[in-house]
Amino acid sequence: RAASYEEHMRRSVAEFDEFYRSVAEAIARTKEPIAILDLGCGTGLELGFIFDRAPNCRITAVDLSSEMLAKLSEKHAEKAGQITLVQASFLEFPIGQGRWDYIVSVMAMHHLTPEEKLPLYRAIHKGLKPGGFYIEGDYVVTKGEEEELFKRYAEFRRMHPEVANGAYHIDIPFSPETQLRLLLDAGFAEVEVAWSGEGAAVFVARKLSIGRERKG
Repeated sequence: RAASYEEHMRRSVAEFDEFYRSVAEAIARTKEPIAILDLGCGTGLELGFIFDRAPNCRITAVDLSSEMLAKLSEKHAEKAGQITLVQASFLEFPIGQGRWDYIVSVMAMHHLTPEEKLPLYRAIHKGLKPGGFYIEGDYVVTKGEEEELFKRYAEFRRMHPEVANGAYHIDIPFSPETQLRLLLDAGFAEVEVAWSGEGAAVFVARKLSIGRERKG
């Protein structure tokens, strides 16, 4: 799918440029060599916008597809010295503790259930430096659509148990309400919808700074 991925995203994201620009706008402009982890990076559609705001940042880009990573590397060849490519599942990548100024994920998390997302979000929270940010851009649906999608997913999984082993990519986007609740449950101090458009949104979650109290 790597060959047609960018064309597919331009068709499926109604406000394509605004959406990807909004992901990057959650990153403060800086010339410092900040550390950014991009989970499920694909071909790196967001990276140009990110480098515009943080030209000296160091990005670790994680994706399961070697073809996606190859396209990312080709497209951002001038920044090769600032990008570390990792072919791996972001569910298995060792995020670590207190390593990252920002962690980003764009159009990658909507295949996961709440039970899969919550421990991943906790690992992301742990991996951020104090005061760091997690930025997620993804598809969103209404609460009613979410409930219907979960019902269909549960039935499909009952009929095809191999779904649990990653044999299929099934879209189960969440409502903004569910997404915000999961991020708060994962321990983030402040969460917000930084941008919303037709069927997509950008969520920004902030890790507690040392000496600050959490805001609900």
